[in-house]
Amino acid sequence: MESAGRRAWIDTFVLPLVVTGGLAAMILDTAVNPDSGWDQILIAVVIATATILATEFMVRIWVAPEGRVIDSDSAWRVRADYLASPHGLIDAAGALALPLAWLYVPEYRDAQLFVIVWALKYVRHSTGLLLLIRVALRARAALFTVMTVFFVVFLGASTVAYFFERHAQPELFGSVPRAMWWAIVTLTTTGYGDVVPKTLWGRLLAGWVMVSGIAVFALWAGIIANAFAEELRRRDFLRNWDLVAQVPFFQNLGAAAIADIVSLVHARDVASGTVLFRRGAAGDTMYFIVSGEVSVEIGPKPQKLQAGDFVGEMALLFGAARSATVVVTRPSLLLVLDIANFRELAGRRPELINVIEGEAERRRDANRAFSA
Repeated sequence: MESAGRRAWIDTFVLPLVVTGGLAAMILDTAVNPDSGWDQILIAVVIATATILATEFMVRIWVAPEGRVIDSDSAWRVRADYLASPHGLIDAAGALALPLAWLYVPEYRDAQLFVIVWALKYVRHSTGLLLLIRVALRARAALFTVMTVFFVVFLGASTVAYFFERHAQPELFGSVPRAMWWAIVTLTTTGYGDVVPKTLWGRLLAGWVMVSGIAVFALWAGIIANAFAEELRRRDFLRNWDLVAQVPFFQNLGAAAIADIVSLVHARDVASGTVLFRRGAAGDTMYFIVSGEVSVEIGPKPQKLQAGDFVGEMALLFGAARSATVVVTRPSLLLVLDIANFRELAGRRPELINVIEGEAERRRDANRAFSA
């Protein structure tokens, strides 16, 4: 477990920092005098980065079967699977980029430009970028459809622009390939201004192409945003399912009941010392404790609530102000249920609310006893 944590720390922080240093050195080396001392320093940084990435690649090949009880033949198959995987291919590209460039590019300053493939390591170690890749794969059918529309409009605009403008501007629109530069610039609404139609029909075409470009890119943005939101909902649903299943209060419920709860709660990490709510304040949320500890400051002695307990339910059930101040005493992971979702859950799962209400009645009676 400790080894896995150390490896995750290296993947998350150390390697991206090494890659950033190597890429920065390559970029800066293109701006310094080749005969200066800085040039030699930056070259050394690039070579050191390449050495680290090559060593990392070999270590990953060797430890790929780690943690599996397998024979030597199976171990080599595991290593081969790693080399054929996207992660393995990215690691191989990072390790071999500079050596292969030295073999085929005689000028060193040109050869080191090939280390730009190290930027792929950000994808290798970034969950955010991997999430974006999953979003693109999920929405690939819709994205491909819009891309087809884009290509049809682009090709049609290039051809029609050539027809309208070839005599007025033969050097710019003298062929369809020449007109393609104007079409792509106009369709993406970049509008560099270096190629502009002069004829009336050419300008009308330009207006139509610009509007079409806005529509196409709006579709792309909408598709990606919707797919991204769905992927985030899916990830949050799976995470919340695991968290709900850890709460003893919910462990005897069926899958349908857990699914109802998961769709209504959201997770919240809370630091030690945080005041969840104060006595006398209005209450609109309750909390289920997944891990950690909270202190309910009521009566002669504060009550400690730990994993599996819940707090804040009385204000939701009885519509009264908070009856106690609750402070987080250890870093905690909580599931939060607000009043609107609480009422929705009451409609879906009245038996669950009855259990919560019974506990709330017991606590209210205990509070009255303390007050008396």
